[in-house]
Amino acid sequence: MGNHADVLKHAVLLFCLDALRRKPAPFAVLDTHAGRGLYDLASEEAARSPEWRDGVGRLWSWPSPPALVERYLSAVRGFNADGTLRTYPGSPALVTTLLRADDVLMACELHPEEHAALRRALPRTGGVQVHARDGWEALGALLPPPQRRGLVLIDPPYEAPDELLRAARAIGPALKRFGHGVYLWWRPLKDIAALDAADAEARLHGARQTLRADLWTAAPSADGRLVGSSLFLINAPFGLDAALRQGLPFLAEALTRGRHGWRLS
Repeated sequence: MGNHADVLKHAVLLFCLDALRRKPAPFAVLDTHAGRGLYDLASEEAARSPEWRDGVGRLWSWPSPPALVERYLSAVRGFNADGTLRTYPGSPALVTTLLRADDVLMACELHPEEHAALRRALPRTGGVQVHARDGWEALGALLPPPQRRGLVLIDPPYEAPDELLRAARAIGPALKRFGHGVYLWWRPLKDIAALDAADAEARLHGARQTLRADLWTAAPSADGRLVGSSLFLINAPFGLDAALRQGLPFLAEALTRGRHGWRLS
């Protein structure tokens, strides 16, 4: 919660949502693995793994970061009105702050405790739908949305060994239903060859107009700790490439814990 991976993912998510809002037509967001929505940074869980301190914590008071990062920090500050960082908003919570009257969030979370927490965290309005359903199944059941435009966020927990390949193969059928949607797919950056193979699989199944952004903040370690993440976008909005070319080198330097870097392709 709030680590370097969340910083990158949520900064790009907000850029994409801002782009969707520039047109008056309503849009939908499908979050396939939504989580609990809000995270208490003073909780026991956060204390056991305080990754946020090397993520959003490092950036919280940073003077004049690039526009992509400043937009992200502004959104997180909206959940911490007194200026002290206590709450971290997950993807569905951030989405709800940008929904207009006819826009819709479809947030899917299968785990019972996480689903219950998600229902408590999100506002109870007609545009916010919380589904207790499998995210992979939701890609078939909920696409295309009635709004005909929008964003699909794919961010599974990667607990199953085949989840990376499963995500790549799920993109093809989703694109057949909703080919002009924006797709934002988050992956852990541990095995470059595996990611390259997953990207090739997604392209084989119909992914076009793709953009990949990688960020790592330390050298890989034997304990398998997450030191980097990768975003794979389909139909990325205009201007994101340029915003990332400013934001990625800044984040690599600001969040580094050793050997660091970034890649955009």
